[in-house]
Amino acid sequence: MARQLDTEVKQPKVPNPVPLNGRKAQGLRSSGDYNGISVAILVVAFVGLLVPWLAAAGYGFSRPNQPFTFAPLVEVLSIDGAGEAIVNTLLLTLATTILMLVLLVPTIVFLNINAPQLGKVAEIFSVLPMVVPPVALVSGVSEFYRTIAPGFITSMWSLVPLYVIIVMPLCYRAIDAGVKSLDLRTIFAASSSLGASTWTTLTQVVVPNLRVAMLSASLLCISGVFSEFAMASLLLHYTFPVYMVEVSSTSPKGVAALSFIVTIVTWLLLVSISAVANLSDKQRKN
Repeated sequence: MARQLDTEVKQPKVPNPVPLNGRKAQGLRSSGDYNGISVAILVVAFVGLLVPWLAAAGYGFSRPNQPFTFAPLVEVLSIDGAGEAIVNTLLLTLATTILMLVLLVPTIVFLNINAPQLGKVAEIFSVLPMVVPPVALVSGVSEFYRTIAPGFITSMWSLVPLYVIIVMPLCYRAIDAGVKSLDLRTIFAASSSLGASTWTTLTQVVVPNLRVAMLSASLLCISGVFSEFAMASLLLHYTFPVYMVEVSSTSPKGVAALSFIVTIVTWLLLVSISAVANLSDKQRKN
């Protein structure tokens, strides 16, 4: 009997299984806690962004005994130099966006196909403009311009290369994310087997599939140009941020109203990019 007991295999104790209803209740509780935290974070962020925005609108579009009026906005736009500053900034924005896309899209596509390891190095170097102060960048570039092209530094277009540099960290990542979502090797191999050249594949196949990424990068570029003050001020060029700072002391209400309008335009651009992205997803599914 003792030998029989020694040779018996001791069965491990298995914990009692949790009832299915208990698991569902636990999952619902954790899901409810998660949703509650998400809603709380969303509400705090929404209030933190919306309250200052509405306060600026209330301050900018009002005057004593006039709860709502466009007079401050009309006044600030009628100041001498307002049209020149806006036109200059729009031209700089267009030139910077085009140059940024022309430089980054082919470069990132090439790195992802032929040199993935070098792409990681390029991604690290693209962050450098975020740690270099604009004053130091303008100082170095000014010496370069004076040596190579002395007359170029007095031109408004001398800001375009500088703007491309300062928007590169964000725009690089926006385009790189779109490029990495594509199977570029398969796309180029299939196009090559059908007789298409590399340039044809890039312009007619890759670029249309990068439409959302390029729009996102363009929006980041536009935001960067419209908010950059230090470089334009140091190089003595009259742009929209310089104009805003200049008139802020004489017409603070008009500046607040104009800032509100710029925020609305930026929000509409974001909505349009989201709509284009949703439309692209629907077309791919169909």
